[in-house]
Formats: sequence, structure tokens, C-alpha cells
Amino acid sequence: MAEAPTESTAPDDYRQRYEQLLGEVGRLEDHDQELGGLLKLTLSRVLFAVDKAYPELADDAARIREKARKQDEHGFEVGRLKGDIEDLARRIRELEASQPDDAPPKAAPPSHDTHAGSAAQVREVLPLLLDRIAFVDSLEGRRARLINTIDDPNDTTLPSILIDRVATLINDMRQAIEKEKGELARFLEQVTEALADIDQFSQAQTDDLAVQRDARLKLDDSLREHVDHITKQVESADDLDGLRQVVRERIDRIRQQVQAFQQAEERRQEDVEADNEQLRAKLARLEDQTRMLEEQLKQSEAKLFRDNLTGLPNRLAFDHRVRLETARMRRDNSPLTLAIWDLDHFKRINDQLGHQAGDKTLIIVGKTFMDLIRDVDMIARFGGEEFVMLLPGANGEEAMKVVERIREKLARTKLRYRGQEIGVTASCGLAEFAPGEEMETVFTRADDALYQAKEQGRNRCVLSADRVD
Repeated sequence: MAEAPTESTAPDDYRQRYEQLLGEVGRLEDHDQELGGLLKLTLSRVLFAVDKAYPELADDAARIREKARKQDEHGFEVGRLKGDIEDLARRIRELEASQPDDAPPKAAPPSHDTHAGSAAQVREVLPLLLDRIAFVDSLEGRRARLINTIDDPNDTTLPSILIDRVATLINDMRQAIEKEKGELARFLEQVTEALADIDQFSQAQTDDLAVQRDARLKLDDSLREHVDHITKQVESADDLDGLRQVVRERIDRIRQQVQAFQQAEERRQEDVEADNEQLRAKLARLEDQTRMLEEQLKQSEAKLFRDNLTGLPNRLAFDHRVRLETARMRRDNSPLTLAIWDLDHFKRINDQLGHQAGDKTLIIVGKTFMDLIRDVDMIARFGGEEFVMLLPGANGEEAMKVVERIREKLARTKLRYRGQEIGVTASCGLAEFAPGEEMETVFTRADDALYQAKEQGRNRCVLSADRVD
């Protein structure tokens, strides 16, 4: 009898992998939604800068903003606004070309200083947006080159062109995710087909066993009939030669029926073995594809949930962890505290020493966080110089002890960049979750506490006193 699929290719194993792949598709959907929100945020901030720098284009910016507002950010597509954005970029270039540096200011149009301030704002905001997105490897080089261009003080690329490049890069990232989702969907179809084949094979094996059982029963009945007939002939025979003839005929019939049964069984075995071989080959190909896809998914997940610069978990990973920890808090009735960190005067480092110095600072700060948090804690880069921390099992007072130790360590940290010493301090706002309190409310309280820490002189931690039980 041919063997059924081995344990390593059992249906339950593939169904488990199928569910894991569905989870990966869900995570890709989450990242796609985050990109949609970031793309919408990028466009909103860019249009705000256009309003300030080019009042004569305010109506055009408002029209694009209204069209963007009507789009669901989960399915936000910049391509649907491409014509309007290209027209706006063309008009900005025309205004920039008609506004020489030595031209006397006019009453209505904005001054050169306003244009310069707007350009500086664009160059400051765009790298922060790009830092918040986990790009696939094929786009990572473009992202790095674009950030270098934006950070280059000698670069003369017009802000409108930089904005267009950023929007194109983000849109390309969304298309890359759509492609990866498509590949996953196609593979899931193959897994579904393989599961159907396994189910069909199992049913065929069951049906085949039933056929084999019926054939054996028929053979048994036929043999009994022949034996009974021989027995009767023996008991009633008067002629020995005649009896011998009857016995020989019956034995020949028995031999023919047994032979026919054996031949049918051999054909059935060959058919089963052929089906088995086809199924094994298909499952082997699927196993190879599964291993390759699992490796790709591990790499993709590492990118999706990690900040490009610091290597810390990113906002997407933080949102995922928040859902897990809030569910655990409600189930176990255990405390949970949120902390928001912001580096003090970080803009000075970027302005005075350049973004490379700022990047080095963020990397060192991220490593310091990882070295000092508890095993159960989670620290993530939220964007720019802002970090968020979850402290499971710690109430507000206990969390304060943890963050104070980190703050003091950061305050003692001295970095050197091109011969210059960089001092680092950070402010922190904390809020403990109240029973049934939503994440958005806790985040607002922690953010308000962070604002108080800044107002009180920075380099300090403040615990929100607004917790309501």
C-alpha cells in the first residue's frame, strides 16, 4: 500500500502556515494604511507651506487639500491627485523663476525671506517623514540619497521638486507593498489548492479502501460458493472421474478470480502510487516556495517593524505591542504606564552640526534606551527626536524610577562629532492607564505631561496627575 503524505506535509501543518501567511498579509495591510496616513500628512504639511510661502496659490492648495480630505487614508492614492499636484508644482516653479534674489519686494507677493523660510521648513520636515517609513531594500538607496540631497546645505534643488520626489518615493513604496501582497495572495492560492489536493487525496484513499473492501467481500463470497459447491459434489458423487472434473473446473475458476483480484489490486496500487508521487512532487515544490517565502517574510517583517536609523521598533511595532499590552492589562488587572520622550534642543544639533551629527545622536540615544529598559519594557522611535515607551506591570510611581534612571544616564552622556562635544538631555511625560481608558486618552495625558516637563526647564520627567479610576 502506498504511503500517504508524511507528517511534515500533513494538512494541519499547511493550514497552520496558511493562517500565518494570512497574518502577514494583515501586517502588510497595516503598514499600507500607515503609509497612506503618512502620504496624506506629507501632502497636508506641504500644502500648508505653500499657503504660507505662496498666498497667490492658496486657492489651488485648498482645492487639492479638499480632494485629499475626501479620500480615505487607508486607500489614499496620490496618483489620483497627480494632475493637480503637477500643475501646482509647475506654478510654484514659475513663481520661483520670476522671483530673483535681488528683485525688490512687491506689496502682495511674499518676500524672499518668506520663500527661504518655507524652503528651510520643507527641508526640515521631509527627512522626518522619510525616517518614519520602513522602505523595502530596493527603495532604501533612493531614500538615503534623497535625504542626503535634502540635508546638503549647498543643494539648490527647488522645494517643489523635493516634495515631488518624496511623494513619488512614498507612492512607489505603497506599490511595492501592493506587489508583495499580490505575491502573498498568489502563494496563498497555491497553498489553498494544495490543501484541496490533500483533502481530495484523502477522500480518494477512503473511497479506494471502500472499493477494495467490496472487492475482497465479493472474492470471499465467490470462494465460499465454490467451496460449498465442491463439498456438495463430494458428498453426492458416485463417479470419481466426474468428481475430479468438477473439482478441477472449480479450482480453475477460483484461480482465475484470485488472479483477476490480484491484477486489479496491482493496478489500484499503481494508480495510488502515481497519485502519491504527483502529490509528493507538488508538496515538495510548495515546501521550497514556503521556505523561500518565510525567509522573505522574516526580512520584510524586520524592515516593517524596525526604524531605519536607530534599529529600534518603529511606530507600527509600537501600535501592535500596545494592543497586546492593553489586552493583557485588562485580562490580568495589572498596571501599565506609557512614557513619551523628547530630546531637548535637538534642532540645535541639526542646525549647528548637521543632520549626520543628529543621526549619530539618535543612534546613541536609542542604544542607551535599549541598555537601560527592563526586559518587559518596550521602547520605539515615534518620529524625529521623539520616542515612546511602554512599561507593563509598572504603575506611575514605579515607572518614574525607571525613566529617571534613563534620564540621568542620558544627561551624563557626552558625544563627540568632528572634534565637538555634544551634550544630550531628554524630557519625559508619563501617564498610567486607568481601567477602561483608551490609548488615545492616555497618550494625550502623557503628551501634556511632556509639555509640562519642557515648560519646567527640560531634562526632567513629569507624571500625569489626571488619572481617573
